[in-house]
Amino acid sequence: MGRDDILRTVKEAEASAEKTIIDAKEKASRILSDARSAASESVNAGRRETEASAQSNLQAARDSASGEADKVKASGEGALSEVHSNAESNRDAAISLVLDAIRN
Repeated sequence: MGRDDILRTVKEAEASAEKTIIDAKEKASRILSDARSAASESVNAGRRETEASAQSNLQAARDSASGEADKVKASGEGALSEVHSNAESNRDAAISLVLDAIRN
């Protein structure tokens, strides 16, 4: 093998090594970019799931509170009706009591 052949072989090896290095850097960059993209998507998916869960929990709490409010309202209406009924039944006695107090 002559000197020219050796130099050409060395230059070809250097060029091949340089291409390998460039290809490796590109591959590493692609892997890193894909990993960042996957991580970002994972974070976004987690955020969407968390928001959906929070909305579901809020709706469940609203529904429960609404049910409790309806029970309290019904109880209050019952108590109000009872007070009104008692007032009606005691009206005549109250009028007599007031008139007796005025007469005496």
